[in-house]
Amino acid sequence: MMRSYSAPAKVILFGEHAVVFGEPAISAAIDLRSRVTVRDSAENLLNGMPLRRDSSPYAFHALELTESSPMEITVESAIPAGGGLGSSAAFSVSLVASLLGNGSPGRVAELAFNVELRSQGRASPIDTSTAVHGQGIFVSRETVANELWQISGPSGIWHIGDLRIGRMNIVIGYSGQGAATGPMVERVRKLCERFEVAREAISEIGSISLEAKRALERNDIVTLGSLMDRNQKLLSVVGVSTRRLEKLIQAVAPYSYGAKLTGAGGGGSIIALTDRPEKAAGAISLLGGVPYICRTGETGLRREEDEG
Repeated sequence: MMRSYSAPAKVILFGEHAVVFGEPAISAAIDLRSRVTVRDSAENLLNGMPLRRDSSPYAFHALELTESSPMEITVESAIPAGGGLGSSAAFSVSLVASLLGNGSPGRVAELAFNVELRSQGRASPIDTSTAVHGQGIFVSRETVANELWQISGPSGIWHIGDLRIGRMNIVIGYSGQGAATGPMVERVRKLCERFEVAREAISEIGSISLEAKRALERNDIVTLGSLMDRNQKLLSVVGVSTRRLEKLIQAVAPYSYGAKLTGAGGGGSIIALTDRPEKAAGAISLLGGVPYICRTGETGLRREEDEG
């Protein structure tokens, strides 16, 4: 038996970190993908090496949650690890789908979220739901229009809704500095426990997500860019931006409607909404970052092949 699925990377346009505290967030799938192939095996292998829980928690928990027999797992990915682009979510979604073979999108999203939760200690379903659905999603604690599914977590229920995001040019600037999601999420949690200004920033980020949803619905790129800039200032307040990320944001500013970090922060990547992608990419390269010129509107989880 052999099965293969792929899933896209994502950019969180608005709401990272705040979504973990129950605020709404918006995410879009982009045209970078991760592909996973599974085959029956005498032992669990990942890219030819014995699978270990401490070094490969996502694969370990995916096998555990799907109650799978031993598998040989092969991963091919164009998504930079630690780049804030949902590399672990795309892997988890592709792997869970490959192991299940016939799981519904909602079931795959739920299981993959729990893979992330067990591996990171704290997570939201935004990355995994985007990897499953593709296009764009809106995540909220309240009932949403065009609801796709609901996912329950330790802190409550998230409602996942389809959000039609057209083809937009997004330039990603990978800082070259990887950052694990779990520690950054914990850092923000501790900051919010201690300081009112951090809690207020998280709440305002949620309000910006609601404004951005309305701007997307009327295709108002200028307002979206302004909201991205506001979102970035608040992410700096909660301590997840870095000097390196700020320099990249400043470099793309002349060529962009707006720019911000995406994902957990502490490293990873920035995103710029632009109609001059080559100029923005060049500015990133001049600072030693790695640019990716991408477009939103990528399809979600898909089966690549199914043999045996």
